[in-house]
Amino acid sequence: LLSLSVLIFGFTSDHFTFRTVNNSAFKAGESIEFRVHYGWVTAGYGTVRILPYTEKVNGRTVYHVIGKGKSASSFDWFYKVQDEYHSYIDAEAMAPLKYTKDQHEGTYNDNDNAVFDHEKKTITSTKGTFSMPEYTQDIISLVYYARCFNVKNAPVGTSFPITFYLDKKVYTISLKVIGRETIETELGKFKAIKIRPQVVADRVFKDENAMTLWVSDDANLLPLRIQAELLVGSIKADITSCSNLRNNSDALIK
Repeated sequence: LLSLSVLIFGFTSDHFTFRTVNNSAFKAGESIEFRVHYGWVTAGYGTVRILPYTEKVNGRTVYHVIGKGKSASSFDWFYKVQDEYHSYIDAEAMAPLKYTKDQHEGTYNDNDNAVFDHEKKTITSTKGTFSMPEYTQDIISLVYYARCFNVKNAPVGTSFPITFYLDKKVYTISLKVIGRETIETELGKFKAIKIRPQVVADRVFKDENAMTLWVSDDANLLPLRIQAELLVGSIKADITSCSNLRNNSDALIK
């Protein structure tokens, strides 16, 4: 009878099915550390790591990613930072199911706990309930989702759109490939892809083109350097260590 109804009425199920995104760039257990420079001064340190085991959220397998940023003790007098973010990223769909933020920067303090319902296209957080396009990212998961883009084979000028949630708003921006070059890091010289993310001009950034990102020109698409022009000066974050990469680092020039 069900088969007959399909033939006659064109019946289809409205059951939501998560997309499948190919990920060949990272795996559970990956860890990356950065040193943050404000001018010539070491201003702080950042880490982003995927826990070495997957977890379950609503029956779905997720990567649990923790991002932390803190100011150097010698810099605390000027601008103390103590931030921690958690993102639970669906391992198949590369979209967040849960996200938390605990942010302390200078006199600014904020926190958020958000649940993403990609079927209903809603975000329910401590800040309210918001509608969203399907597969909206948070600010941690968007980095990992972007590493699934075919950036390595993209010609200069190619843009990749991405939608993310931050502080009660949903933004759509683009990541634009603007060149390829070799950069020097504490880990050695890397062949790198240079990308211009369109950022949100707010209390931090000068304008939407204030940030430049360099990623390794290999299968890992490893974040190597982030440079940004802020309202209060220029800041740069350089990679200092990495471990448990999914692929060999073919971009490293020995």
